[in-house]
Amino acid sequence: MTLSSDSSLFTLIKAGNHLAYAKLIDLYWEELYRHIFKKIKNSDDAKDIVQDIFLSLWKNRLNIVVNESDSLAPYLFRSAKYAIINHFSRPGITIADEQALSAALQAPSAIKTDDLLLIGELQKLVENEISQLPERLQVPYRLSREQDLPVREIAEKLSLSEQTVKNNISAALSAIRFKLGKYNAEGTIVHILAMATLLHHK
Repeated sequence: MTLSSDSSLFTLIKAGNHLAYAKLIDLYWEELYRHIFKKIKNSDDAKDIVQDIFLSLWKNRLNIVVNESDSLAPYLFRSAKYAIINHFSRPGITIADEQALSAALQAPSAIKTDDLLLIGELQKLVENEISQLPERLQVPYRLSREQDLPVREIAEKLSLSEQTVKNNISAALSAIRFKLGKYNAEGTIVHILAMATLLHHK
């Protein structure tokens, strides 16, 4: 596969060519699936995410710009990154999964200036919500997120059991997530960035 092949394929895809679209899926499906599965450890969800990425590409093909020398890989893996973040924002995803989420966020990506400004605003929003938490939730949350202390050390510092610390941090996350729910806009980046900001608040 060459860089020019992506550009040529995408030119045909923009024109509505389904054979070129199928070829692109065939080129990247397995690689995207392995990447996403490694992060979320769920085969069915990983397949669903890959499918959603390609469906989104088809729906938005007229608005996606691919230069002649560009590969589509950065676009597809950036989409995967945000989809993984969104996966971890769903109800039922436990605090233990944050390690995988953190790994998903480590790869560099071309975030737009508008998105960076939005992240700044969301950081202020998250900080405001944290400051309103009761002390029993706020203190362990800050020790965990701002000082990067492990649960064991937090438990010793606060004279609590490790399970209580885990429960309090989880409760803090749930409370903040609930408050941020009003910013959840289906089909936009806002909620995804909000959850990334929340889970990586420093």
